[in-house]
Amino acid sequence: MEELHARLFSQADRVVPMRDIWKGDVGRRVIGLRHDVDDNEGSFDTALAMAEWEFHHGYSSTYFLLHGSHYWTADNLVRAMQFEELGHEVGIHVNALAEALRFRRSPDWILLEALGDLRSVGLRIEGCVAHGDPWCYTNRAGTGQVDFVNDEMFSESPRPKLGPAEREITEGKCTVLIQPRPRSEYHLSYDAGWLARGNYLSESGGRWSQPFDDVVAGFGNAQLHVLIHPDWWGAAFDRVTA
Repeated sequence: MEELHARLFSQADRVVPMRDIWKGDVGRRVIGLRHDVDDNEGSFDTALAMAEWEFHHGYSSTYFLLHGSHYWTADNLVRAMQFEELGHEVGIHVNALAEALRFRRSPDWILLEALGDLRSVGLRIEGCVAHGDPWCYTNRAGTGQVDFVNDEMFSESPRPKLGPAEREITEGKCTVLIQPRPRSEYHLSYDAGWLARGNYLSESGGRWSQPFDDVVAGFGNAQLHVLIHPDWWGAAFDRVTA
């Protein structure tokens, strides 16, 4: 994190949550920063520690929490208020289509219940982004052909290469009908994955999506969005914050 601070974030005029990008803070020297908090051991506690580190460095970001994850408990949802207290945004990491297949339930009810959990503790939830669950892939290992993307339940997120917007997806004896609805029906305003950007840097899979030096060298030419998964930063972040 210190390298990110010294070489990239400190160059920016502002490091802001994705809600601010959606509202129009789209300068070329503004970084939109988001975190997808996935279902790996320690991810939630690492995310809270990372949020505190960002606060002390003057940065704000968005933390997308994954419903159905191991950390989705009543106590942790209350603790999630700390993100907002530190000046960050909390959004929802949408996994409702995959969960609908897994548990043979309605994806609409799954998402509505999860949003209710977050909002019931006082969190302001406006943003979402899709989770790349292994069940989204043909071979269920996360590396094969994509069958569906979890944001397809929203009418603003069509995936014509995967099939018609309204279609059936199947796993074993379970079939789920995708019936896209506007995000507004869930009181959601934006999807981070669909916000316009000039450049994008992510460490999905544990490595940067493009050479870090190239991103640093080209910073300021176009707005940069950065995705960091707390799941990958546990040990390294312990060393930074010790």
